[in-house]
Amino acid sequence: MHIHKPKPLHTIREFLSEISVIVVGVLIALALEQGVEYLDWSHKVAQAEVRLSADLKENSSYASQYAALKPCADSYLDRMQSDLIKHDAVDLTKLYHFGPPFVSYPWKIVSWESAVASQIGDHMGNDRFHDYAEAFRGAALLRDFQLRYRDDYAVAMTGRFALPPDTKATDDQLAAVDRLREYIVIGRNIAANDLVKVAARLGIAQDPATVGDIRQVAAQCMDLLGASPKR
Repeated sequence: MHIHKPKPLHTIREFLSEISVIVVGVLIALALEQGVEYLDWSHKVAQAEVRLSADLKENSSYASQYAALKPCADSYLDRMQSDLIKHDAVDLTKLYHFGPPFVSYPWKIVSWESAVASQIGDHMGNDRFHDYAEAFRGAALLRDFQLRYRDDYAVAMTGRFALPPDTKATDDQLAAVDRLREYIVIGRNIAANDLVKVAARLGIAQDPATVGDIRQVAAQCMDLLGASPKR
């Protein structure tokens, strides 16, 4: 077996030539590696955006209830407050059977949590990532407020039971209505500024079917409140 010994370098030029070949080879390898990594992250970001956009579309559609149901919610809470003060269990029961002046939805935030955990933000434009962050933070807040709505609505609606008037119970029920009113006002600001507006800025439209269902509830609510309470 013949072993070919490396040819000795006789000049600085030959040495530099060999070094340049090695350097160029390393640079090409690094460039290819970075190119593959870039394509890989581009694919991951694209997939994440599909999920983020889908969830934000639903959240923005859910958030449309705050504008659509505003006249309903304001009148409904005024009516509820008046019924509690007058101990009108009949009209409170009527409101209860219609349902609350808000619609409960399964707010979507899992795609955002997944995007953050997978460091998608490091490979997405800063402005776009910030918009998604703002929108999903708003969705998380509205999800939390939704639980508060349910709790305070349940407390206030205990007034529909035909019991002898109880000052302490009535005070608790009226306080629940006041909290519910306050939380809904805060929810309107979050929905308008952190969800609907941001989704529109990202080019994400609301779902017409969901918005249509909400508007139908709003119309039914106003029909109910347009009738005079039974006395």
